Parts: sequence; C-alpha cells; structure tokens
Amino acid sequence: MIGSWRWNAGFGGLGAALTLLFSLINNPIVTTLLRSFYAFVAFALLAFVVRFVLGLLLPSAHSHADELREEERGAVLDLVTPGEDGDLSRLMKEQWADGKESPISGFQPLQPKRLVSLDDPDPEQVVQAIRRLTDE
Repeated sequence: MIGSWRWNAGFGGLGAALTLLFSLINNPIVTTLLRSFYAFVAFALLAFVVRFVLGLLLPSAHSHADELREEERGAVLDLVTPGEDGDLSRLMKEQWADGKESPISGFQPLQPKRLVSLDDPDPEQVVQAIRRLTDE
C-alpha cells in the first residue's frame, strides 16, 4: 500500500472540513457535525481504497529489496571508473621527466606592468593613478 494512515486521516479531514463549511450555512450545528463525521469516514475510506489500488498497480521499490537475500545485500558494487586515455598521465610523466622540454615546464605566469603592490607604493604611480581616475 502506498503511503501511510496519515493520508487517510488527512483526506478524511479535508472532506469533513469542506462538508462543515458548506453545510453550516443551511443546517443546524448538530446536523452539520453529524454530516461532517460521515464525510470524514467516507473520504477516509475512499483514500484507503485509492491507496490500496495504487499499491497493487504500481511496482514497489521495497518489494525488490525484500527479494534479495541477506547474504547478497552489499555484495555487488556497480561502479564504473573512467577509461585511462593516457592524456593526464602522459602530461604528468612529461612534467616529471628530467631534461625533457614540455608545454608545462615552459609555463611562465604573466607579469603585468600596470599592477602595483600596495606594500611599498611609489608616490609618482599613486599620483598617476589618481589623475587617471579623476579624468574618467
């Protein structure tokens, strides 16, 4: 069966609340409460029947797990590792090789001329930066 008894109670409560709202205007309170109780029971039974039919029609994930024997659980690991194309390993071997020239060993970081550290600022560079900022 799909879900739990809370679905029955919730659906029954919804039916009872709707019946109470629509019946309260035209009927005395005792009649309204009695009809709301009947609506609760009817909607809860309807929800039970729907849950039962859905439980029969839809395959359950729990039923497949129950079919496995205890000793088979956790015995099968279904993982796939990526194929070793060799690109990454080749680049690493070239980098570690002594005396060979490779694109990785020839790498040099950029050294831009306009960027200045703020640890020891040059007064003329500060003045030039302020002039550029005020012109823009």
